[in-house]
Amino acid sequence: MSPNVTRVAVASDNRLFAAGLGQALSGHPDLIVSLCDPAHASTLAHMAASYDVILLDALATGEWPRLGTIPDAAVVIFVGAPDNDAWASAALGAGARGILTRTATSEDLVGAVRVVHDGGIWARRRWLNDCVRDAVREARRRLAARDVVDAHLSRREREVLRHAATGISNKELAARLDISEATVKVHLTRIFQKLGISSRAALAAAYHDSGDGKSYDVPRKLTVASSRPA
Repeated sequence: MSPNVTRVAVASDNRLFAAGLGQALSGHPDLIVSLCDPAHASTLAHMAASYDVILLDALATGEWPRLGTIPDAAVVIFVGAPDNDAWASAALGAGARGILTRTATSEDLVGAVRVVHDGGIWARRRWLNDCVRDAVREARRRLAARDVVDAHLSRREREVLRHAATGISNKELAARLDISEATVKVHLTRIFQKLGISSRAALAAAYHDSGDGKSYDVPRKLTVASSRPA
């Protein structure tokens, strides 16, 4: 297949809607379009391995929260409700590479496919701004949590926190650190008091929020400027 050809999958359980999208793209020789019934597609990841761009009717399929299962190489466009800022920002945060409302024109559709295939993002600037703002807010929250852990916990307490956050029992934790269960309980009591928490679930959240459990990076998709006007 020519390297200049873009393989596009239209995934929707609304056959008329999918046919309309396919028709809008069919007049462009560089776009090879296939209509896919999401009910018979094994997984989004499987589709991503076969196509360059997936036009996913999120309203019909309800699949958009599963974007995290798609490899980074996959390019996904959401077709969503018009002027729903919260929905659009959430979809971008979940991994969508483009947002098209049902009021989009054929020119918008073709432009979006080509932009995201080239590595860009197709979305209104306010949606990207909202997504970036949320990412920055989350990063600041994690940094603040890490500062609290670093400032208030000793090295040994941070070590106990790291193991306890995995959900293991006090007995297992004691064996890993070669200390007694009584000592584990003392450390956990001090950690709870210093962090102002009262449960293992809150302890795990504090650990992951600190950035030790899971580093936070601004999503790769947000590093590309939007090509859409505001």
